Amino acid sequence: MVENLFDWAKDYFKHRDIFEKKLNKINKEKDRLILNYKDRKDVAFISAVFEDELFEKLSDIKKYKKRFIVCSYSQTNISFLIKNWKKFLIENLILIFIDVRINKRVLINPYIHNKISDPDNLKAGILSLFSEK
Repeated sequence: MVENLFDWAKDYFKHRDIFEKKLNKINKEKDRLILNYKDRKDVAFISAVFEDELFEKLSDIKKYKKRFIVCSYSQTNISFLIKNWKKFLIENLILIFIDVRINKRVLINPYIHNKISDPDNLKAGILSLFSEK
């Protein structure tokens, strides 16, 4: 499953750059992709299932301009996000929940989402992003 996420993420970031053409190279490391652009470096952590250890891995992300976490689109990960919402409030962090089988994805920027959303309705708001319409 994790290899599928790595493959999907590589394709996703290549396609995101199709017009700007600033992406020089993507380096795969143990649990992440380093995205080397002409003017910056970004990082994408790849994790099929969110676990508490994720936050330890995020400790060195400040050196990257944009930070991504690519994870499986699952109820387990959505519940983990809601439960640990405050730990995800990192500037320029984008969470990408992906179901690679059907290329369904939801992107959330918790830092921005937290600024514009009603705290009392946080859980309902997040769950609405994942609801089938």
